[in-house]
Amino acid sequence: MKVSSKRNAVRWLHVIVGSVLATYIYSPWEENVVFQNATKFAVIPLSVISGLWLWKGHLIRSFLTSNKKKSLLTTIFLVSGQMIFAQSTEQIKLKRWGAEFSPIGAGVFSIAQAKATYLINPDKKCKTELGIGFLIQTESNSKANDAFNVDGIYSANMVSFGVRQYFWKGLHFEYVANLGNAKITKSKVDGKDYSAFVIFSQSFIGYKFNVLKREKFNLFIIGQGGFGYAKNFNQWPEANSNASTVYGLGDLKIGINF
Repeated sequence: MKVSSKRNAVRWLHVIVGSVLATYIYSPWEENVVFQNATKFAVIPLSVISGLWLWKGHLIRSFLTSNKKKSLLTTIFLVSGQMIFAQSTEQIKLKRWGAEFSPIGAGVFSIAQAKATYLINPDKKCKTELGIGFLIQTESNSKANDAFNVDGIYSANMVSFGVRQYFWKGLHFEYVANLGNAKITKSKVDGKDYSAFVIFSQSFIGYKFNVLKREKFNLFIIGQGGFGYAKNFNQWPEANSNASTVYGLGDLKIGINF
């Protein structure tokens, strides 16, 4: 495998790591203990180690190859690494259809969010992908959901429509409109239950990284950061009228193209 290809693979790894760190800093996920530990003990060390390898990796290789026995182990390691990286760099025709979901949202915020996608112009350099899916948020009293439970215990059932515009390889902008019914129970103002039609929009900048390419399907990971905006019709009484309707968002998606 070419050195430039290895550098590109590590570079996009850093893009994903940066998206996770942005999520950790700007979203309520930082209060989740599991996400804190994953960021501190896995994501950040991975970023540091890969960066040091780009900087001083040639010295490590030189040290290992100075011994014949270690040279054999080094060869096995490099060949295995090349096989893994080859999965993400081999040229396979793009697939039009896809399916993806957000595992962190489900684990942290009790939000089940998934959608099916369709690539409308696979032969173009700047590709466009359309998506349709759902967002289901169940009631939760967890600390991570405090941002949603400002007026009461929040829940929602929505249909999602999205468009993802690629600019260069996996780099893209995405807009998602979630429309549906939301409700709060045990209002913090009067203790009653309320229901309303809500539009929840999400705007992201992110990168799509293909981690496994096959003839029939591709496995990918998407790291994103951006903003959300909620418009509530038939407004229920607000416990805090000064609360902002615009806030930072971070997301990690896993999916397949076929």
